[in-house]
Amino acid sequence: MSETEKPAAVGKLNKREGSVTVAVHESVQSYFRTDSAEIIFLSDEISSEIDTHATELMMCVDAHQNAKAIYSLAVEEYGKVYSQPQRAAELSRLEAKTAKAEADLNEKQKDLQNKLGNFAVEGAGYDKVIELIPIATKSNQGKKRGVGSRYSYVKKEYYDNLGAGIRHKVKLKADDKASVAKSIFVRDQDQRIIRIDTKKLKEQLTSLDFTAPDTGIKFWDAEDLIKVDETLTGWADSWNKSLVMDKKEIGKCIDVEAGAQFMRFTSNVGASGEWDPANGELTFKGEANAILSLAAGTADAKIFMPDRIGWSLKFNSEKSAEPINMGMLRLYLETSLIGFAGASVQAEAQLQVTTIDGKQLLVGQSDNRLPRFSERRVSGAVFHKQMEENEEGIKASGELFGGARAELKLTGGVQWLQPTALTTRQGKTGEEADAAGEFVDFCSISESVVGMAGAGIGGTFQCDFINGKFCFKIAASLCVGAGAKGSFEASVEYDKLMGFGGWLTYQLYGLDYAFFELISERAFEAFSKNCVMLLSDMREKVILELKEVSIDLLSIKTDFTSFIKKMEDGLDSSYKRNYLASQINSDELILLNYTPESKGILLYLLTRHGVWDHLDHNNRGDGITPDIYADRKKRCLPFWRVFKHKTNGSRYLLTVLPMVVLLRMEIMH
Repeated sequence: MSETEKPAAVGKLNKREGSVTVAVHESVQSYFRTDSAEIIFLSDEISSEIDTHATELMMCVDAHQNAKAIYSLAVEEYGKVYSQPQRAAELSRLEAKTAKAEADLNEKQKDLQNKLGNFAVEGAGYDKVIELIPIATKSNQGKKRGVGSRYSYVKKEYYDNLGAGIRHKVKLKADDKASVAKSIFVRDQDQRIIRIDTKKLKEQLTSLDFTAPDTGIKFWDAEDLIKVDETLTGWADSWNKSLVMDKKEIGKCIDVEAGAQFMRFTSNVGASGEWDPANGELTFKGEANAILSLAAGTADAKIFMPDRIGWSLKFNSEKSAEPINMGMLRLYLETSLIGFAGASVQAEAQLQVTTIDGKQLLVGQSDNRLPRFSERRVSGAVFHKQMEENEEGIKASGELFGGARAELKLTGGVQWLQPTALTTRQGKTGEEADAAGEFVDFCSISESVVGMAGAGIGGTFQCDFINGKFCFKIAASLCVGAGAKGSFEASVEYDKLMGFGGWLTYQLYGLDYAFFELISERAFEAFSKNCVMLLSDMREKVILELKEVSIDLLSIKTDFTSFIKKMEDGLDSSYKRNYLASQINSDELILLNYTPESKGILLYLLTRHGVWDHLDHNNRGDGITPDIYADRKKRCLPFWRVFKHKTNGSRYLLTVLPMVVLLRMEIMH
């Protein structure tokens, strides 16, 4: 080495390994570090290594995202054909295509997990990354441009181990509280970043302290600053604009903390090659479709579990020799993905449900995989009443959510697809049969827990009536597959009540109308009695209570007893029974969603009679010849149609008729 090539510094590249690099006077490469507002100057040699490191990480994330999209499209294609029986011959080819896409996704998932490190629910969850913006100057355009040129991500450990002589930091005016007035980050009273001040950014770029260390690192010249200013103000403007829609702030904030950086990294921002893809939002596909808000580092995701086709759910009951087929089930969620927790939902093969500050939220679950697509199609999910010990939920650290700078939200529902055999049994054809072939919500999920703690402890699938709501606790393993941890809590909103009724009556049919042990007796009683009152002039009162009032079973019993007495006695009793009959006649199919107990009560009420019925001129039918009780007799026919089904007629009768006796005893009491 000649005197002119004498090393300016000798620096350690990796402190742990003790390796050494010689830094000669070389051209520079520079980056802007978003979280600390620092300009990072590097030698050409190490900048090339960092570029390679960042590219490898980016390509791994990009390959995983592409594999998820391909798999999702394969599942979607299979699902469309699956719903058309006349195209059944195509399914084997599509299943093979889906299996191949799934195998590729699993391979890419393992590669990604090897890069990200082990996910843990305690602490931050992953090895942190550093978010860098490559700055191409007039004198150094960079060796690699194009994909990944706008945002680069390197592992924090790798970055921290860069030694002296190959990295030099120049910080913009300090971002600490003492000099907050000079910071490029404008904060609100809660210390959230609401804007990047581009004017201050420009000013500070022109007044940087370029005190050169005794190294081979060179700094910008005046001509370079023009390019630098263009790069960083372009970045700042794009993030500021992403927080405004129709000239109004949308309530989000800029987040440069570690969790937000990691969320952007796993959302494949590095592969976008743009400051502002889709106006500050980045869409990525899969069975979890999501839109990422770049500046906030949060995503709004829509997820199907286990996939959009759903799977067959079977219950191993002690009261049945064979597993009970509960129909096809799937879960759909709209949730916020935040911080390391949100990144884990994207990156890990399996999920778990955890609770933070009274809210139920999704977190990734490592060391697991979804059941194979072929397994889901053939065997579905078979479960016992009690959860396995390893299915219980795991408590997660709030640090996973990066301090919850964004709103933690979770909405969705559990959907049920009734079997075609049930549609046939119901006598539905044409448009009615087509409608029955669609998934129907029977309960709703939100981030708020519904109070199922302690109810059905350890239960895999449990329904109860709590605080005026029909509530569910459903193990995540039934929605996502083996390996999923924890349970979802859900409730039946009023607009989902008939969907819940359709699901419930099908389960009773599958049990041959025996006791259904997954639903509590009080929930069953509350549903059966409310359904009857919803057909009466008490409808508005019942709807109000189901929607807005936390009513208990005792109040429902009191209302119901009063309702029955008014139906039996008094001047209006005949009119009330006629009204009940007319309601049933207006929509006979509604009875398909009613329990046998509800039908027994209705049958009892329609067959009551007294002196006021004889004086009621509207109780003579519409024919020329008066026919007392004509409409009511006609309305009773739907209840007896079930007897044409020889397999369940006797059990149905044994369920319905005792209600007549029980009602009479309750009223007399």
